Amino acid sequence: MGIVVWTAVGLVILGWVVLEVAGAVRIIWLPLAFAGGIVLLLNPMVHWFSSKRMPRPLGATLAFLIVAVVLFLVGLVTVPIMQDQIAEFAESLPDLYTQLNEGLVNLGERFGIETGRVFDTEAISVWLQENSEALSSYLGSVGEGAGAVIRGFAEAVTMLALAPILAFYMLLDSERWKSKATAMIPESIRSEVVFVSTRVTMALSLFVRGQLLVAIIVGIASSIGLRILDVPFWLIIGMIAGFLNLIPFVGPVVGGALAAGVALLDGHLITAVWAVLIFVAIQQVDNHVITPIVQRSRVDLSPLVIVLALIVGGSLAGLLGVLIAVPAAAAIRIVVGHLWRTRVLGESWEEASDAMFEPTEVPERIQRLRRRLDDGQQRLFDTGEHRTIAIDDQSETESGG
Repeated sequence: MGIVVWTAVGLVILGWVVLEVAGAVRIIWLPLAFAGGIVLLLNPMVHWFSSKRMPRPLGATLAFLIVAVVLFLVGLVTVPIMQDQIAEFAESLPDLYTQLNEGLVNLGERFGIETGRVFDTEAISVWLQENSEALSSYLGSVGEGAGAVIRGFAEAVTMLALAPILAFYMLLDSERWKSKATAMIPESIRSEVVFVSTRVTMALSLFVRGQLLVAIIVGIASSIGLRILDVPFWLIIGMIAGFLNLIPFVGPVVGGALAAGVALLDGHLITAVWAVLIFVAIQQVDNHVITPIVQRSRVDLSPLVIVLALIVGGSLAGLLGVLIAVPAAAAIRIVVGHLWRTRVLGESWEEASDAMFEPTEVPERIQRLRRRLDDGQQRLFDTGEHRTIAIDDQSETESGG
C-alpha cells in the first residue's frame, strides 16, 4: 500500500512538473503539431520514393519540392483574385457601414424603438465622457487581450517558419527514431506495443490525409457555388470554409454564415437563402459521399464524443487543442480499447483492432460505376491477353515450333 501511495504521489508531482514545463515552452507545441501533420501527409510519398531505391533525404527533399510547386501554382491562380477581393472589400467598407446602420434603424422601427442613427458620433463622445473611469479599466483588459492576440500572431509566424523545417528533419530521422524507440521497449511487450502504435499511426495518417482532401474539396465546391451565385468575396469565403473544415462540423457552418451575411449586406435575401442551401448541400455530400470515398475506414467516434473532444481541447489548449482534439481522442480510444478488449474481454489483437475502426460504405451508385469500370478494364485485359497468345502461337508456327 505504501508503494502504491507514494507511486501515485510521485506521478502527480511528475505530471505537475510536466505541465509547468509544457506551459513555459508552449510556443513550440503548435509548430510541432503542424510538423507532425506534414509528416503524416508526406511520409507515404517518401516511403514510395525509398521503395524505388532513392535515398531517404533525397525522397524527403523531392516530396517537399512537389508540395511547394503545387502550392506555388495554386497561389498563382488564387492570390490575384484574393487581392482584388480584399481591395474591393476595403473600398466597400463605407457602403457596408451605411447599409448596416440603415438595417439596424429599420429593425428598431419594426419593434417600435427610436434609434435614430445607431453610430452617432456626438452620442458616442458624450457616452465616453460619462463613462471614462469604467472605460479605463476596460481598456486595461483590452490591453491584455491585445497582448494575447500579439502572442497568438507570433505563434502563428513561428509555426509557419518552423513547421516545415521540423517536418523535414522528422522525415529524415523517423526510421532511426522508430528503431531506437522499439529497442527501448521491454521484449515481453515489444510486439504488442509496436502493433498498437502502428494502428494509432495508421488512424492518424488516415485522419490527416482524409481531412485535408475533404477540406480542399469543400473549399473548391464552396467557391464555385458562391461564384455561380455572384456572392461578393466568394473566393475568400470558400477558402475560409475549406480551411475551417479541418475542424469537424465547423467549415460549412462558418462558410454559410459568412456567405449569408455578405449577401444580406449586399441587399439580396434570395441569394443569402441560396448560399445557405448550397452549404447545407455541401455538408450532406461531404458526410454521405466524399468522406465514405476518401476514408474507407475511420476510428469509431460518435458525433457526441467529437463535439466533447473539441470543447475540452479548446478549453485546455486553444487553437492547438481544437486541431488535435479529434486525433487525440481517436488515439486514446484505440489504446484504451485495445487494453480493455485484450485484458478484460480476452480478445486477440486483431479482433480488438477491428472493433476500433468503423468501415464506411461507399454509396451504391458509385459502387455500380466502379464495378462497370473494373469489368471494362478486365475485358480489355482479357482481349489483350488473348491477342498476345495468338501472336505467340503464330510466331511459333512460322518458326517451325
